[in-house]
Amino acid sequence: MRKAHPVGESQFASLMSVFGPFLPDEARFPIGIAVSGGADSLCLAWLMRRWRRAVLALIVDHGLRDNSAAEAEETASRLQTLDIPSVILRLDSVIRTGSLQKNARIARYEALEAACLSRGILDLALGHHERDQVETFLLREAHGSSTHGLAAMAFARETPQLRYLRPLLEVAPERLRATLRQQGIQWVEDPSNRNPVFERVRIRLSLDQSGHRAARAQLALHAGRRNEAALVSAGALSKLQADPLGFVVMDSLPGDPALLGRLWQSVSGAVYPPSPQALAALIAAPRPVTLGGAQLCAAGRLGKTWLLVREPAAIAGRIAAQSGVTWDGRFTLRGEVPDPGTKIGALGAEARHFRDHTLPAKILSGLPALWIGTRLMAVPQLGAFAAPHWARLRFSFSPAMPLSDPSFWPEYRETVKT
Repeated sequence: MRKAHPVGESQFASLMSVFGPFLPDEARFPIGIAVSGGADSLCLAWLMRRWRRAVLALIVDHGLRDNSAAEAEETASRLQTLDIPSVILRLDSVIRTGSLQKNARIARYEALEAACLSRGILDLALGHHERDQVETFLLREAHGSSTHGLAAMAFARETPQLRYLRPLLEVAPERLRATLRQQGIQWVEDPSNRNPVFERVRIRLSLDQSGHRAARAQLALHAGRRNEAALVSAGALSKLQADPLGFVVMDSLPGDPALLGRLWQSVSGAVYPPSPQALAALIAAPRPVTLGGAQLCAAGRLGKTWLLVREPAAIAGRIAAQSGVTWDGRFTLRGEVPDPGTKIGALGAEARHFRDHTLPAKILSGLPALWIGTRLMAVPQLGAFAAPHWARLRFSFSPAMPLSDPSFWPEYRETVKT
């Protein structure tokens, strides 16, 4: 086996350049780093600190092992000696039934996103490396993922609140450890990373060098096929009609599960689409269905065959209204809120007051509205305001995973019937 070479600062700067340009005001817009204490994320933190001074390491203590709190403190202490500021995020709500790793991952990302949002962090760097990418490919292949899914993790993924960066995705983990050894930096080994009870760990343990190379070749092949599918999907968009109120109407379902999945994500505001198998079955035999936070139903008077709309029961509850906040994973509020007690919530049953509207109640009831207690103050997308000063507020449709073609979702327009 060839000796692994450390990652140099100039190479890391080159890896980060693909994500730029970054905002120059470092003190105001630090970059977050998710640090577990393991070699991969610790090396990322060390490299990141030398590339940009304004960084903040976020250490998540899942509370799943007796010594996890002590390990988090040890990691924070180690980061302090490396002149890397950090905070510890302690979780006490990881669901222990079902898939523990999946539940822990969901809770971890929720905590990381909340911590970044409260600190003005726009970019969060993750320590995923080349072998993680291979494992993800093999895991998705074993579960029958689509061509799009088999392209595995993206170098960057944007949500309305945060951009996730993976600068080390083409770097072998051996090089990260070599970097730490060169600097005399110790790290923590999580025993769960070698526990064969977890499927990803079993895949990791089965990977030999030849299997690693073969998986990389397959990964590149599927990434190319995904890019080809994206071009085909772009042409398929012309057969669909989207509305900035957050719904899609169509005469027939797109034949590509990846495209239908992206539509589903846009309408539902979900981070992940329904399974490719479920979408492929739906394409083969279209029918009304509620799935993954969205509903497929008859379009009725909208002039098409099918309507894809947000599932009413899955819509988020009320949150504090402030400019820039995204509600229900779909709508971002723009403008200065006149009253600090204002909340954003679904229009709900108050949709009955808009019976003369051309859109059905199932669309109207899921629109974002502004509330003070039980008083409805504004429904900006319907042009309805309790007083003139509320009219400066607008909602933009900004789902976590919109379609890549910006022309697909039309610009905001007033839809109130005249």
